Amino acid sequence: MEPDFALADDLLTLHGRIRRTLLTGKADEVTASQTAALGRLLRHGESTVADLARAEGVRPQSMGATVQALVDLGLVDRRPDPADGRRTLVRATETGSRAREDAWTTRTRVLADRLSALPEDDRAAVARALAILLPLTDD
Repeated sequence: MEPDFALADDLLTLHGRIRRTLLTGKADEVTASQTAALGRLLRHGESTVADLARAEGVRPQSMGATVQALVDLGLVDRRPDPADGRRTLVRATETGSRAREDAWTTRTRVLADRLSALPEDDRAAVARALAILLPLTDD
């Protein structure tokens, strides 16, 4: 079976449009890369900057800057690795957890409002599409 590039392109375009729609109501100063790093820390627990960079597919220097910005905002903190004093672990703070939850709630509300405007059959089709698409992701 040949790859369906047109379908993949349409899906990526839709992803971008949904992201832009949700970013228009954004009320905080956290960038997309900061949000991704914070979300990963909240889902998977504390990590080194190098491991975060690998997981997010960016250079360690870029992730270092992202983490520093999150530290400056009070959303994450650093601590020495008790197993290896040469390493530093990064973890989300309670403030970071609350900020992420608030941002998630806001974005969810925007999308839920838009979805509720669809006819019931279309909402069911969206739910079915999500069930089909979810296995395409690895996270």
